[in-house]
Amino acid sequence: MRPIRRRSGNQNLSHAARNYRDAVNRKMDAYHRYVQLGCILQGLMMHLAVNFRSTVWASFGSWLRTMRPDLVPSELVVAQALRSGFPDFLMDSTFEPEITKFIRERMDVERAPAFLATG
Repeated sequence: MRPIRRRSGNQNLSHAARNYRDAVNRKMDAYHRYVQLGCILQGLMMHLAVNFRSTVWASFGSWLRTMRPDLVPSELVVAQALRSGFPDFLMDSTFEPEITKFIRERMDVERAPAFLATG
């Protein structure tokens, strides 16, 4: 896309080429999808924190100075619990939903150190 000056306002795309307008629309669609997925994931983490408090704290696997397992965990705690349990979820062969097969076929093992030993 053509660079424009900061704070220059909206671009007038009516005079731009069709492929340029399509590129701008694809870029805006990507921004919208990114924000929507972020909102959905944050909502899911809040759901896990509120409804599965003890499981989240048990899966946290770290230490916080302000750790209070009797309270609802923060989003940071939920994210860390999900992050630490993800390799076990993917490597569990007793229950194999389609998503685990999909992820395992497409993941880059070199960028996932937890899978190098089991790989």
